Amino acid sequence: MADKAITSLGLDSDNWRAKLVALAPSFADVFGGFDPRPVQAAMSDDSLGPLVILESETGSGKTEAALWRYVHLFRSGLVDSLYFALPTRVAATQLYQRVQDTLKRLWPENPPLALRALPGYVAADGEEIKAMANFEVFWNDSPDDQKAHQRWAAENSKRFLAAPVAVGTIDQALLGALQVRHAHLRHATLARSLLVVDEVHASDAYMTVLLERLLKAHLGCGGHALLLSATLGSSARSRYLALAPTGRSGLIPNMSFEQACAVPYPAISDRHGIRAIPGTGRSKRVNWSSRDCIAAPEKIAQLAIEAAAQGAKVLIIRNTVPAAVATLNALEKQVPDLAWLFSVKGVRTLHHSRFSRQDRPELDAAIEQQLGKARPAGPLIVVGTQTLEQSLDIDADFLITDLCPMDVLLQRLGRLHRHENERPEAFRKAQAIVLTPAGNDLSPMLARPQHGLGRFHNGGGVYADLSILEATRRLLLEKPEVVIPEDNRYLVEAATHPDKLRALETQLGEAWQGLAQKIEGDTGAQKALGYLHSLDIEQAFGEVEFPHDVQVATRLGAQDRVARFSDVIGPFGFPLKELPIRHYLLPKDLPLDAEPDAAPGQDDCITFRLGSASFRYSRLGLERLKDE
Repeated sequence: MADKAITSLGLDSDNWRAKLVALAPSFADVFGGFDPRPVQAAMSDDSLGPLVILESETGSGKTEAALWRYVHLFRSGLVDSLYFALPTRVAATQLYQRVQDTLKRLWPENPPLALRALPGYVAADGEEIKAMANFEVFWNDSPDDQKAHQRWAAENSKRFLAAPVAVGTIDQALLGALQVRHAHLRHATLARSLLVVDEVHASDAYMTVLLERLLKAHLGCGGHALLLSATLGSSARSRYLALAPTGRSGLIPNMSFEQACAVPYPAISDRHGIRAIPGTGRSKRVNWSSRDCIAAPEKIAQLAIEAAAQGAKVLIIRNTVPAAVATLNALEKQVPDLAWLFSVKGVRTLHHSRFSRQDRPELDAAIEQQLGKARPAGPLIVVGTQTLEQSLDIDADFLITDLCPMDVLLQRLGRLHRHENERPEAFRKAQAIVLTPAGNDLSPMLARPQHGLGRFHNGGGVYADLSILEATRRLLLEKPEVVIPEDNRYLVEAATHPDKLRALETQLGEAWQGLAQKIEGDTGAQKALGYLHSLDIEQAFGEVEFPHDVQVATRLGAQDRVARFSDVIGPFGFPLKELPIRHYLLPKDLPLDAEPDAAPGQDDCITFRLGSASFRYSRLGLERLKDE
């Protein structure tokens, strides 16, 4: 009975492995006839250790490299499953279909279950889950559906990591390293997987501690992990490589700035060291410059309009949602042809995180259709926030972006001249404008953060470390033209290496050194909480006592809420069912059982109250209305 149950639930991988060994598909068979790039071909190297770090530029095929690594390890019997962890729900949703398609090419008949491991947004092999009373679920299964039992892993979040293949956020994996209920189940089921962590540089100090604890335990159980990044600093790389169970010959734990810059790029790192991997062979020269008009949406709109008038597809990335909305409003007042603006179902809009779970996939699909690889001809202006800088396959002729840390800026540049598309004469060379505060002076943000730049008085902020931002701004002047990806390593280290930052803070004076000390204190506090909340795998199971009086979570900060609606149509004509609301928009002391009281508004707006606060949801996304 146990054997039958394990097989029915998809936990026995021998049958799938036997088929894969018999078929022996090549990379081209799995990925649409394309030969592997060097970073992808390297993933089938038998000499690689259990922990591998792949650093390569945006758009170089790291996702396919990770999936090919899974194929190689699975076929060799070194792993039984795959968990692909991404930093955001949107990124996981974007990747889910690609993983499904890959599994169908690997196993044309009865492939392993592919699970979208997102609580409240679960799908298994494309089938959507339907929640019922008493925590039961309903699948639209036919009686002879062979997949019915395998979807067991999708019916409760604590089982997600038991799926043969799952795509979700990093949070689901980190729950196996925290002192929370069912952590041991999560840890045990993950142990047989290849754990792929995408955008590994995106974690804050707290999540980094949890990830390091998780990786150490995972590798200690004989597991395999692959960390992906376009821009990983030398100190982070050294910390992760130190987690490998054996062998660190030739690795330098604390590299000087010069040593860090000499590390090859692209590169693969494991317990044996760091080795260069040939790139894609496609470089792009980018001319970038700063404009001190970050607070002037009218001037930003004018820059975009001038480029669009020459036929360019313009991408504008702001650090905050209010700034993005202000920019779109300025465009609508000035643009000579409203057809130039990004729209969904004929409704002009922008792209950010404050849209419903039903509208976000439509926004993503529309932006890839209008600004993707097969984009139509003609001018276009797209406005958005950080949601545009990862996961979406978009290709702009001209980039306008707020100042941000260099690693983030390189992510944004990855959306510029991404494909070999026809471009207007004036934009055949990649160009970017980086928006800065008035006078190119960041010092006012030492006292009061603005435009997503600077640290809040109690810690936190979009981009809190002004030293990294100032170092990034200075690099724009030092190197007005850069070659991507050849300059990536130097650019990241010059803006993030501790030696460079300490020298800059000394030059700038006492106020900047004071901020650096506060940032260091914030980081230390986050790390301390990470160690306090993480699960000690070395302890015997019965001796572990979890805390009951503190909230233990995968991310620090107040919890967001999801407002649920019924019989409401959103601004683009799609049903409005679930609308995430960030914690800083919520009223204080909001009851846990509070439900939205919605009413139709004007111009396809929905207004509703949640507790003592009023909100509006429209083509511009969610906004909290000022109290009457």
